[in-house]
This record gives sequence, C-alpha cells and structure tokens, in this order.
Amino acid sequence: MQERITFVLTFNTESTKKINSYTKNCQENLCKVPFGKNVDNRLEADTLPYHVTLSAWNIEDEERVNNALSQIEFPKLKIQINSLGIMNGKENSYVLYFDVEKSEQLKLLQSQIYQVLPSKNYNPENFNFHITIHIDKDYNKILAIKEKILETFKPFTLEVAAFKLYVIYPAHLINQFNPHK
Repeated sequence: MQERITFVLTFNTESTKKINSYTKNCQENLCKVPFGKNVDNRLEADTLPYHVTLSAWNIEDEERVNNALSQIEFPKLKIQINSLGIMNGKENSYVLYFDVEKSEQLKLLQSQIYQVLPSKNYNPENFNFHITIHIDKDYNKILAIKEKILETFKPFTLEVAAFKLYVIYPAHLINQFNPHK
C-alpha cells in the first residue's frame, strides 16, 4: 500500500473536550482508521486527533503539496455539528460520524485547495464533510455507539485551531498552518 498524506483541520482544546464528552462513555475502543490501509493494528495506528479531512494525496507529492498549501491563507473557522450519521466505508465497513453542517466558508477553502491540488475523492462539489467517530464492520456495534452518544447529544460548535498536513497511518505531522487572525 502506498503511503498517503492527508490535510485536515483540527480543533482547539475546548472543542476537543466537547467531542470527547460524547465519545468517552462508549464501551468500545473507538477507531478512526479505515479498513484496507494495510496497518498491522488499526487501534495503534489511530494517532490522528479528531479532525475534518480537506484532502489527501500520494506521499510522493509531499513537497509540492506542502509548498502549495504554504501559499494559501487559512481563515478562522467554526464548525457546527447538528447530528450523527452512518455511511458505508471500505471493505464492507460502516463509518459513524459527526455530520458537519454545510458552510460556504469551508466549501470555499476546500475549493481553493482543490484548484491547486486536485484529488478526485475530495471534490468540493460532492464531498461530505464529517468527523469520523468510529469505523467497524459490525453494523449493530455502530448503531449501539450511535445510540449511546445520542443519549446526551445536543448540537454544538467547534473552533478550528490549525490546519495540519500528516503522513498516515500512523500519523506523523509534516507541517501546521495556523488560521489568520
């Protein structure tokens, strides 16, 4: 499997605490690493913080991607979470996620990135922004985790702290881009 780099937005400490307040009561070991990534242990490889992915590329594009991202002015963003969703994942798996409310500012940013660094799976015209909570092949387990989170769930807002470029899996930080004030 070819190594990949991924570009994500991450959250400030207070926002991360909000996410953790919903996931901490789950009885399962949560894992955000997709199946099919040729990792020996998905739980050990799950080293990315909670995030929203903006794009991903092959590792050989690292220098070009890093240079292009350095030319973009990143805005201060807030992300609204109103619900949870389940979508199909790789290798007959299911992805439980916090659904990110559509935002023109977020879509515009992804469009900027896509214009200079296209990646077909991250086309802003058909990409579903989300924060992965857990990926599993057992649909009943996904449903049980979702129900547990919904017991206390209320819509919430997250503040973006930084935009980060990582090699994955496990995650190794390449560069961080801070939002402009």
